[in-house]
Amino acid sequence: MKHLSPDTQSALFEAMLDGSQVATAVTDPQQPDNPIIYTNHTFEKLTGYGREEIMGKNCRFLQGDETQQDAVRQIREAISNTEPVTVVLRNFRKDGTPFWNRLNIEPVTIEDHLYFIGTQTDISVEENQRLLLIEQEDEINRLMLPILPINDNLGAVTLVGKMNDERFSVLTDKLSEYVQKNAVHHIIIDISGVLWEGSSFIHRLLMIQDVLRLMGGKLYVTGINAKAAMEISSLPFDSQSLTTFSTVRQAIEHSIGISLDADK
Repeated sequence: MKHLSPDTQSALFEAMLDGSQVATAVTDPQQPDNPIIYTNHTFEKLTGYGREEIMGKNCRFLQGDETQQDAVRQIREAISNTEPVTVVLRNFRKDGTPFWNRLNIEPVTIEDHLYFIGTQTDISVEENQRLLLIEQEDEINRLMLPILPINDNLGAVTLVGKMNDERFSVLTDKLSEYVQKNAVHHIIIDISGVLWEGSSFIHRLLMIQDVLRLMGGKLYVTGINAKAAMEISSLPFDSQSLTTFSTVRQAIEHSIGISLDADK
């Protein structure tokens, strides 16, 4: 078998990188400011910069005011600790247009010399779709958590399905806004249609209760069945501070102070 010369191997390797659909840059951390010492053509196409504009620069030149600082911090820590890292961050091309970059950085040591190889993938379509879905889910959550005015001083909301952190955050915002805007002092949350496990659900209700109390409101939790009552009573915190009822009717009578059967 004929062996390739080092020069031929190097030429083939560079041709392979230039033909790759993945943008690649190599930096040298043993030089000041960890500059770029190699890029392939895909990197140039992705960023819009020519090789002569890229060489010798630190990769941060692709960042902008809207670049996620948490991702930048992760990159700095990984480089400082000589560790691999993968992040998604907002970068900017030469013409100023943004793109979502899935950046993977790997430390590589060759002949006792450390390099960092960074591969960049434009995932703008996928990331924009993900953000759009989040926006749509937020809007759905808002539409699915309507607050029903019972009277001038009482509102009620029914929770259905699984309540994750995001839905609870939306619920807290909506209730706070409702109490402030309408000067309501009593709120009923019915949980008869909720699927919940563990203590986090009740903990979230306690947080909502604290928010409403600071605003001068009172929370009533309804839909408590025997199973739920036993689970709540066994939780390792003061869930007993919740005012609970088995039905919405009982909560309304308690908060208004009259019996709904009084006219019969």
